[in-house]
Amino acid sequence: MGEFVGIDPSRAHDLIRRLEAGSLLLGGVRPLVDAAVAEAGDDWAGPPPRATALRRAQEFLHDARRELRWRIDAAEQLVPVRERGLLTAVFPFACEAEATRAAAETATAVLAALATGRPDEVERAFAAITGGEATNGAPGEAASATPREAVGDPAYAAALLGALGPGGLVLVLRGWSEVEVPGERDGLPPAALVRAASASPGLLARAFAAAERTGRLGEEWRELPATAPADVLTTLIALARPSGAFLNVVAVELLNRRPDAGPDWNLHHLAHAYRSFPEALQELLAEHQKETGVLLDAYALGTHPAYERALAAALRHALEPGAGADGLRERAWSGLTGALDAGHRLWQDLETFREAGERV
Repeated sequence: MGEFVGIDPSRAHDLIRRLEAGSLLLGGVRPLVDAAVAEAGDDWAGPPPRATALRRAQEFLHDARRELRWRIDAAEQLVPVRERGLLTAVFPFACEAEATRAAAETATAVLAALATGRPDEVERAFAAITGGEATNGAPGEAASATPREAVGDPAYAAALLGALGPGGLVLVLRGWSEVEVPGERDGLPPAALVRAASASPGLLARAFAAAERTGRLGEEWRELPATAPADVLTTLIALARPSGAFLNVVAVELLNRRPDAGPDWNLHHLAHAYRSFPEALQELLAEHQKETGVLLDAYALGTHPAYERALAAALRHALEPGAGADGLRERAWSGLTGALDAGHRLWQDLETFREAGERV
Protein backbone atom coordinates (compact mmCIF):
# COMPACT_ATOMS: atom_id res chain seq x y z
CA MET A 1 0.00 0.00 0.00
CA GLY A 2 1.14 3.52 -0.70
CA GLU A 3 0.79 6.47 1.61
CA PHE A 4 -1.85 8.82 2.94
CA VAL A 5 -1.66 11.96 0.84
CA GLY A 6 -3.16 15.41 1.18
CA ILE A 7 -2.87 17.76 -1.77
CA ASP A 8 -4.46 20.96 -3.03
CA PRO A 9 -4.62 20.50 -6.84
CA SER A 10 -4.77 24.22 -7.64
CA ARG A 11 -1.68 25.00 -5.55
CA ALA A 12 0.09 21.91 -6.87
CA HIS A 13 -0.57 23.00 -10.46
CA ASP A 14 0.90 26.40 -9.56
CA LEU A 15 4.03 24.64 -8.28
CA ILE A 16 4.22 22.63 -11.53
CA ARG A 17 4.18 25.87 -13.50
CA ARG A 18 7.03 27.20 -11.36
CA LEU A 19 9.01 24.00 -11.90
CA GLU A 20 8.44 24.30 -15.65
CA ALA A 21 9.64 27.91 -15.60
CA GLY A 22 12.76 26.85 -13.73
CA SER A 23 13.42 24.06 -16.21
CA LEU A 24 13.06 26.47 -19.15
CA LEU A 25 15.50 28.87 -17.47
CA LEU A 26 18.07 26.12 -17.00
CA GLY A 27 17.49 24.99 -20.58
CA GLY A 28 18.51 28.46 -21.76
CA VAL A 29 21.52 28.69 -19.47
CA ARG A 30 23.01 25.26 -20.14
CA PRO A 31 24.18 25.92 -23.74
CA LEU A 32 25.81 29.16 -22.62
CA VAL A 33 27.68 27.41 -19.81
CA ASP A 34 28.70 24.55 -22.09
CA ALA A 35 30.02 27.04 -24.64
CA ALA A 36 31.94 28.95 -21.96
CA VAL A 37 33.50 25.75 -20.60
CA ALA A 38 34.49 24.64 -24.11
CA GLU A 39 36.00 28.04 -24.84
CA ALA A 40 37.98 27.99 -21.60
CA GLY A 41 39.56 24.66 -22.52
CA ASP A 42 42.55 23.90 -20.29
CA ASP A 43 41.91 27.08 -18.35
CA TRP A 44 38.71 25.62 -16.92
CA ALA A 45 39.25 25.57 -13.15
CA GLY A 46 38.01 22.08 -12.38
CA PRO A 47 35.36 19.38 -12.73
CA PRO A 48 32.83 18.92 -14.11
CA PRO A 49 34.10 19.58 -17.64
CA ARG A 50 30.57 20.50 -18.78
CA ALA A 51 27.39 21.79 -17.19
CA THR A 52 26.63 18.46 -15.46
CA ALA A 53 25.12 20.13 -12.40
CA LEU A 54 22.66 22.06 -14.54
CA ARG A 55 21.67 18.91 -16.41
CA ARG A 56 21.03 17.10 -13.15
CA ALA A 57 18.99 20.02 -11.86
CA GLN A 58 16.88 19.93 -15.03
CA GLU A 59 16.33 16.20 -14.64
CA PHE A 60 15.25 16.76 -11.05
CA LEU A 61 12.73 19.41 -12.10
CA HIS A 62 11.38 17.11 -14.84
CA ASP A 63 11.01 14.17 -12.43
CA ALA A 64 9.43 16.39 -9.79
CA ARG A 65 6.84 17.70 -12.28
CA ARG A 66 5.98 14.19 -13.43
CA GLU A 67 5.64 12.86 -9.89
CA LEU A 68 3.49 15.79 -8.84
CA ARG A 69 1.21 15.41 -11.87
CA TRP A 70 0.75 11.73 -11.00
CA ARG A 71 -0.15 12.64 -7.42
CA ILE A 72 -2.69 15.23 -8.56
CA ASP A 73 -4.26 12.86 -11.10
CA ALA A 74 -4.36 9.97 -8.65
CA ALA A 75 -5.91 12.01 -5.84
CA GLU A 76 -8.58 13.45 -8.13
CA GLN A 77 -9.50 9.98 -9.46
CA LEU A 78 -9.45 8.26 -6.06
CA VAL A 79 -11.65 10.83 -4.30
CA PRO A 80 -15.30 10.07 -5.26
CA VAL A 81 -16.56 13.66 -4.91
CA ARG A 82 -14.60 16.54 -6.40
CA GLU A 83 -14.13 19.40 -3.97
CA ARG A 84 -12.13 22.59 -4.04
CA GLY A 85 -9.16 22.86 -1.76
CA LEU A 86 -7.39 19.98 -0.05
CA LEU A 87 -7.96 16.42 -1.30
CA THR A 88 -6.92 13.50 0.87
CA ALA A 89 -6.54 9.90 -0.27
CA VAL A 90 -4.70 6.70 0.52
CA PHE A 91 -2.68 5.90 -2.58
CA PRO A 92 -2.59 2.23 -3.64
CA PHE A 93 1.02 2.66 -4.79
CA ALA A 94 3.98 4.49 -3.32
CA CYS A 95 5.06 5.99 -6.64
CA GLU A 96 4.21 6.09 -10.33
CA ALA A 97 6.93 3.58 -11.23
CA GLU A 98 5.51 1.05 -8.77
CA ALA A 99 2.04 1.47 -10.26
CA THR A 100 3.39 0.91 -13.76
CA ARG A 101 5.29 -2.24 -12.72
CA ALA A 102 2.21 -3.69 -11.05
CA ALA A 103 0.10 -2.98 -14.14
CA ALA A 104 2.61 -4.76 -16.36
CA GLU A 105 2.36 -7.85 -14.14
CA THR A 106 -1.43 -7.78 -14.26
CA ALA A 107 -1.48 -7.33 -18.04
CA THR A 108 0.88 -10.26 -18.52
CA ALA A 109 -1.41 -12.48 -16.44
CA VAL A 110 -4.56 -11.29 -18.22
CA LEU A 111 -3.09 -11.78 -21.69
CA ALA A 112 -1.94 -15.29 -20.74
CA ALA A 113 -5.45 -16.03 -19.45
CA LEU A 114 -7.01 -14.72 -22.67
CA ALA A 115 -4.81 -17.10 -24.64
CA THR A 116 -6.37 -20.05 -22.80
CA GLY A 117 -9.84 -19.07 -23.99
CA ARG A 118 -11.19 -19.54 -20.47
CA PRO A 119 -13.03 -16.53 -19.01
CA ASP A 120 -12.63 -17.92 -15.47
CA GLU A 121 -8.85 -17.64 -15.84
CA VAL A 122 -9.25 -14.00 -16.86
CA GLU A 123 -11.27 -13.31 -13.71
CA ARG A 124 -8.58 -14.97 -11.58
CA ALA A 125 -5.94 -12.79 -13.19
CA PHE A 126 -7.86 -9.63 -12.28
CA ALA A 127 -8.64 -10.89 -8.79
CA ALA A 128 -4.91 -11.37 -8.20
CA ILE A 129 -4.19 -7.63 -8.41
CA THR A 130 -2.35 -6.73 -5.20
CA GLY A 131 -0.88 -3.35 -6.01
CA GLY A 132 2.62 -4.42 -6.95
CA GLU A 133 5.67 -4.58 -4.70
CA ALA A 134 5.52 -3.70 -1.05
CA THR A 135 6.46 -0.14 -0.20
CA ASN A 136 9.38 -1.27 1.96
CA GLY A 137 10.89 -3.03 -1.04
CA ALA A 138 10.91 -6.49 0.54
CA PRO A 139 10.94 -9.04 -2.31
CA GLY A 140 7.92 -11.25 -2.61
CA GLU A 141 5.92 -9.36 0.00
CA ALA A 142 2.49 -8.47 -1.38
CA ALA A 143 1.03 -5.04 -0.90
CA SER A 144 -2.55 -4.63 0.28
CA ALA A 145 -4.16 -2.64 -2.52
CA THR A 146 -7.43 -4.10 -3.73
CA PRO A 147 -8.20 -4.43 -7.46
CA ARG A 148 -10.70 -1.58 -7.22
CA GLU A 149 -8.12 0.71 -5.62
CA ALA A 150 -5.40 -0.27 -8.08
CA VAL A 151 -7.39 0.55 -11.23
CA GLY A 152 -8.24 3.97 -9.80
CA ASP A 153 -4.59 4.97 -10.05
CA PRO A 154 -4.26 6.66 -13.48
CA ALA A 155 -0.67 5.48 -14.00
CA TYR A 156 -1.64 1.89 -13.27
CA ALA A 157 -4.76 2.21 -15.43
CA ALA A 158 -2.89 3.67 -18.40
CA ALA A 159 -0.13 1.05 -18.23
CA LEU A 160 -2.65 -1.79 -17.95
CA LEU A 161 -4.72 -0.57 -20.90
CA GLY A 162 -1.61 0.20 -22.92
CA ALA A 163 -0.47 -3.41 -22.54
CA LEU A 164 -3.91 -4.92 -23.26
CA GLY A 165 -4.75 -2.57 -26.12
CA PRO A 166 -8.28 -1.91 -27.39
CA GLY A 167 -8.50 -5.46 -28.74
CA GLY A 168 -7.68 -6.96 -25.37
CA LEU A 169 -10.28 -4.82 -23.63
CA VAL A 170 -12.97 -5.91 -26.08
CA LEU A 171 -11.99 -9.58 -25.68
CA VAL A 172 -12.25 -9.39 -21.89
CA LEU A 173 -15.63 -7.65 -21.88
CA ARG A 174 -17.07 -9.85 -24.61
CA GLY A 175 -15.74 -13.00 -22.94
CA TRP A 176 -17.44 -12.09 -19.68
CA SER A 177 -20.72 -11.32 -21.45
CA GLU A 178 -20.70 -14.60 -23.35
CA VAL A 179 -20.61 -16.46 -20.05
CA GLU A 180 -23.06 -14.29 -18.10
CA VAL A 181 -25.56 -13.28 -20.81
CA PRO A 182 -24.86 -15.43 -23.90
CA GLY A 183 -25.76 -13.79 -27.18
CA GLU A 184 -26.72 -10.43 -25.59
CA ARG A 185 -25.72 -7.56 -27.87
CA ASP A 186 -28.27 -4.90 -26.89
CA GLY A 187 -26.50 -3.86 -23.71
CA LEU A 188 -26.19 -5.53 -20.32
CA PRO A 189 -29.52 -5.88 -18.49
CA PRO A 190 -29.60 -4.42 -14.95
CA ALA A 191 -28.93 -7.70 -13.12
CA ALA A 192 -25.96 -8.50 -15.34
CA LEU A 193 -24.67 -4.95 -14.98
CA VAL A 194 -24.62 -5.36 -11.19
CA ARG A 195 -22.57 -8.55 -11.52
CA ALA A 196 -20.25 -6.91 -14.04
CA ALA A 197 -19.47 -4.05 -11.66
CA SER A 198 -17.51 -6.33 -9.31
CA ALA A 199 -15.89 -8.40 -12.07
CA SER A 200 -13.41 -7.71 -14.89
CA PRO A 201 -15.77 -5.38 -16.83
CA GLY A 202 -16.11 -3.11 -13.81
CA LEU A 203 -12.36 -3.04 -13.20
CA LEU A 204 -11.57 -2.27 -16.82
CA ALA A 205 -14.29 0.39 -17.00
CA ARG A 206 -12.85 2.15 -13.95
CA ALA A 207 -9.34 1.85 -15.37
CA PHE A 208 -10.49 3.28 -18.68
CA ALA A 209 -12.23 6.21 -16.98
CA ALA A 210 -9.17 7.00 -14.82
CA ALA A 211 -6.80 6.93 -17.81
CA GLU A 212 -9.15 8.73 -20.21
CA ARG A 213 -10.07 11.56 -17.85
CA THR A 214 -6.40 12.29 -17.16
CA GLY A 215 -5.36 12.19 -20.83
CA ARG A 216 -3.11 9.14 -20.44
CA LEU A 217 -4.51 6.91 -23.19
CA GLY A 218 -2.38 6.36 -26.28
CA GLU A 219 -3.33 7.26 -29.84
CA GLU A 220 -4.54 3.72 -30.54
CA TRP A 221 -7.55 4.35 -28.29
CA ARG A 222 -8.91 7.21 -30.40
CA GLU A 223 -10.63 4.74 -32.72
CA LEU A 224 -12.29 2.73 -29.94
CA PRO A 225 -15.74 4.39 -30.28
CA ALA A 226 -15.77 3.64 -34.03
CA THR A 227 -14.50 0.07 -33.79
CA ALA A 228 -15.79 -1.42 -30.52
CA PRO A 229 -19.17 -3.19 -30.32
CA ALA A 230 -21.99 -1.08 -28.95
CA ASP A 231 -22.45 -3.22 -25.83
CA VAL A 232 -18.76 -2.85 -24.96
CA LEU A 233 -18.96 0.94 -25.22
CA THR A 234 -22.13 1.21 -23.14
CA THR A 235 -20.68 -1.13 -20.52
CA LEU A 236 -17.74 1.25 -20.14
CA ILE A 237 -19.97 4.29 -19.63
CA ALA A 238 -22.45 2.44 -17.42
CA LEU A 239 -19.89 1.04 -14.97
CA ALA A 240 -17.68 4.13 -14.70
CA ARG A 241 -17.67 7.75 -15.73
CA PRO A 242 -15.20 8.73 -18.44
CA SER A 243 -15.26 12.36 -19.59
CA GLY A 244 -18.26 14.10 -21.10
CA ALA A 245 -16.29 14.55 -24.31
CA PHE A 246 -15.82 10.78 -24.63
CA LEU A 247 -19.50 10.23 -23.85
CA ASN A 248 -20.51 12.51 -26.72
CA VAL A 249 -18.17 10.75 -29.14
CA VAL A 250 -19.72 7.41 -28.16
CA ALA A 251 -23.24 8.85 -28.45
CA VAL A 252 -22.74 10.21 -31.96
CA GLU A 253 -21.19 6.92 -33.10
CA LEU A 254 -23.90 4.68 -31.62
CA LEU A 255 -26.83 6.86 -32.67
CA ASN A 256 -25.61 6.73 -36.26
CA ARG A 257 -25.14 2.96 -36.32
CA ARG A 258 -28.80 2.05 -35.90
CA PRO A 259 -30.82 5.22 -36.46
CA ASP A 260 -34.08 3.33 -37.01
CA ALA A 261 -33.71 0.76 -34.22
CA GLY A 262 -35.93 0.69 -31.17
CA PRO A 263 -34.73 1.43 -27.64
CA ASP A 264 -32.62 -1.15 -25.83
CA TRP A 265 -30.29 -1.32 -22.84
CA ASN A 266 -27.51 0.27 -24.89
CA LEU A 267 -29.64 3.39 -25.36
CA HIS A 268 -30.71 3.25 -21.72
CA HIS A 269 -27.11 3.21 -20.48
CA LEU A 270 -26.28 6.09 -22.82
CA ALA A 271 -29.20 8.20 -21.58
CA HIS A 272 -28.50 7.33 -17.96
CA ALA A 273 -24.84 8.36 -18.28
CA TYR A 274 -25.92 11.82 -19.41
CA ARG A 275 -27.50 12.36 -15.99
CA SER A 276 -23.96 12.91 -14.71
CA PHE A 277 -22.94 15.16 -17.61
CA PRO A 278 -25.59 17.84 -18.20
CA GLU A 279 -23.24 20.05 -20.23
CA ALA A 280 -22.34 17.13 -22.51
CA LEU A 281 -26.03 16.51 -23.17
CA GLN A 282 -26.54 20.23 -23.81
CA GLU A 283 -23.78 20.07 -26.41
CA LEU A 284 -25.31 17.00 -28.06
CA LEU A 285 -28.73 18.68 -28.28
CA ALA A 286 -27.24 21.93 -29.59
CA GLU A 287 -24.79 20.50 -32.11
CA HIS A 288 -26.22 17.15 -33.28
CA GLN A 289 -29.80 17.48 -34.47
CA LYS A 290 -29.80 14.15 -36.32
CA GLU A 291 -28.59 12.20 -33.30
CA THR A 292 -31.02 14.05 -31.05
CA GLY A 293 -33.79 12.90 -33.37
CA VAL A 294 -32.74 9.26 -32.91
CA LEU A 295 -32.99 9.60 -29.13
CA LEU A 296 -36.44 11.17 -29.42
CA ASP A 297 -37.71 8.68 -31.98
CA ALA A 298 -36.76 5.82 -29.67
CA TYR A 299 -38.58 7.58 -26.84
CA ALA A 300 -41.70 8.00 -28.95
CA LEU A 301 -42.06 4.24 -29.41
CA GLY A 302 -42.95 3.80 -25.74
CA THR A 303 -41.58 0.26 -25.59
CA HIS A 304 -38.77 0.65 -23.05
CA PRO A 305 -39.97 2.44 -19.87
CA ALA A 306 -36.53 2.39 -18.23
CA TYR A 307 -35.02 4.17 -21.24
CA GLU A 308 -37.80 6.74 -21.27
CA ARG A 309 -37.32 7.49 -17.56
CA ALA A 310 -33.55 7.79 -17.99
CA LEU A 311 -33.80 10.15 -20.97
CA ALA A 312 -36.48 12.33 -19.38
CA ALA A 313 -34.42 12.63 -16.17
CA ALA A 314 -31.27 13.51 -18.13
CA LEU A 315 -33.12 16.16 -20.15
CA ARG A 316 -34.65 17.73 -17.05
CA HIS A 317 -31.25 17.86 -15.38
CA ALA A 318 -29.57 19.40 -18.45
CA LEU A 319 -32.28 21.98 -19.22
CA GLU A 320 -33.36 23.16 -15.78
CA PRO A 321 -32.59 26.82 -15.03
CA GLY A 322 -29.00 27.31 -14.00
CA ALA A 323 -27.72 24.04 -15.44
CA GLY A 324 -24.45 24.29 -17.34
CA ALA A 325 -23.66 27.42 -19.33
CA ASP A 326 -26.53 29.79 -20.11
CA GLY A 327 -25.78 30.21 -23.82
CA LEU A 328 -25.27 26.51 -24.39
CA ARG A 329 -28.42 25.65 -22.46
CA GLU A 330 -30.46 28.03 -24.64
CA ARG A 331 -29.09 26.43 -27.80
CA ALA A 332 -29.76 22.96 -26.37
CA TRP A 333 -33.35 23.89 -25.64
CA SER A 334 -33.77 25.25 -29.18
CA GLY A 335 -32.28 22.07 -30.62
CA LEU A 336 -34.61 19.89 -28.59
CA THR A 337 -37.80 21.82 -29.32
CA GLY A 338 -36.87 21.99 -32.99
CA ALA A 339 -36.70 18.19 -33.11
CA LEU A 340 -40.00 17.62 -31.29
CA ASP A 341 -43.26 17.68 -33.21
CA ALA A 342 -46.42 18.86 -31.50
CA GLY A 343 -47.68 15.36 -30.70
CA HIS A 344 -44.48 13.89 -29.28
CA ARG A 345 -44.90 11.94 -26.04
CA LEU A 346 -41.99 13.73 -24.44
CA TRP A 347 -43.85 17.06 -24.21
CA GLN A 348 -45.81 15.82 -21.21
CA ASP A 349 -42.58 15.05 -19.33
CA LEU A 350 -41.15 18.44 -20.24
CA GLU A 351 -44.13 20.50 -19.12
CA THR A 352 -42.87 20.98 -15.59
CA PHE A 353 -39.81 22.90 -16.71
CA ARG A 354 -40.57 23.93 -20.27
CA GLU A 355 -41.60 27.49 -19.47
CA ALA A 356 -38.64 28.05 -17.13
CA GLY A 357 -36.27 26.55 -19.69
CA GLU A 358 -37.45 28.93 -22.40
CA ARG A 359 -36.89 31.94 -20.14
CA VAL A 360 -33.23 31.20 -19.31
